[in-house]
Amino acid sequence: MHYFDNSATTQPLDSVMATVQQVAQTYYGNPSSLHPLGTQSKELLTSARRQISEILRVSPEEVYFTSSGTESNNWVLQGVVDELIIIHPNRRQVIVSAVEHPSIFEQIPVLEAKGLEVLIAPVNGEGVLDLEALKGLLSDQVLLLTHLAVNNEVGSIQPLEAVSQLLKNYPHIVWHVDGVQATTTQLQLLFDERIDCLSLSGHKFHALRGTGLLVLKERVSTRPFLYGGGQERGYRSGTEALPTIAGTARALRVAWEGQDALKERLASYRQRIVDYLSKLQWEIYGGNSTSEHIVCAGLAPVPGEVLVHALAEHQVLVSTTSACSSRRQQFHSTLTSMQVPEHLSASAIRISMGQLTSQEDVDQLLKALSAVTEQLR
Repeated sequence: MHYFDNSATTQPLDSVMATVQQVAQTYYGNPSSLHPLGTQSKELLTSARRQISEILRVSPEEVYFTSSGTESNNWVLQGVVDELIIIHPNRRQVIVSAVEHPSIFEQIPVLEAKGLEVLIAPVNGEGVLDLEALKGLLSDQVLLLTHLAVNNEVGSIQPLEAVSQLLKNYPHIVWHVDGVQATTTQLQLLFDERIDCLSLSGHKFHALRGTGLLVLKERVSTRPFLYGGGQERGYRSGTEALPTIAGTARALRVAWEGQDALKERLASYRQRIVDYLSKLQWEIYGGNSTSEHIVCAGLAPVPGEVLVHALAEHQVLVSTTSACSSRRQQFHSTLTSMQVPEHLSASAIRISMGQLTSQEDVDQLLKALSAVTEQLR
């Protein structure tokens, strides 16, 4: 099989699997226990947190372990927002970009039930935030701004530096960035000191599923998200998943140390794919401000689901949209926000790459695209 669904989940690296197995077998003590095995586990947990903090350029005390990027996003829009409401009772607005992941969008009714007004920040035809429109939404009434660093459907890279500049006049606004899709080739975007909250997910950078990360800067107040044993400084109780946490720390280090080389390699692959799709007269979405690991394209009027199954017959695996909505056959929310007509967006598929994507994979993809185009056009 030739795997091009890395934005949904990545294959764990061999080195990560080795770490997970070793930790599971050797460091099986509960980090909260006082005996020697517990102490050893606590020291390893501390080491993993420190390694991650060094890469992300934050304090170890600002790194929290969760179960997923979805949980991290829920923590921000609930635990953090609930505390902000108490601190700033007269501020009643939250800004959400128009191209967010379902783990953000589906919390909008929760925010509105708290009496908050949710403002939607629009994007341009490439899926990039409209900075002038965003500037017009910022005010002293806003509690929090949340948006993706890299869109999960089209791969649009958001102008974090420009957003940071806009927020200089609003130091009270908490800025949350969903960086889940940025870790493949855009990790450096997430080092902006103005970012208050940052969500990541281990299985998007070749770690195992089940471990997410949330950076909460010390200046951000939050209510506990999970109650119980007092882990994660009392904010997120539950015995820590030490094997996958250690694996995630290793995977993030591999991702960062190999970022430049991977960025160059995937840019070359992406250009080949885009050029070939253009030759086949496919519609390509995202423009120039697109991450190197994602290509979103369509062959209207062929439905995206038909394209996915047709490519799978050639041993090439892609997806129709984000994994969180594809099986529910939801429309492409990002493409809709980009003003792409429905008859075109219904045909869109996502081709996404990762560290293990090879030249051979790309060669097979191009052959499959040619055969499927000829078959279905």
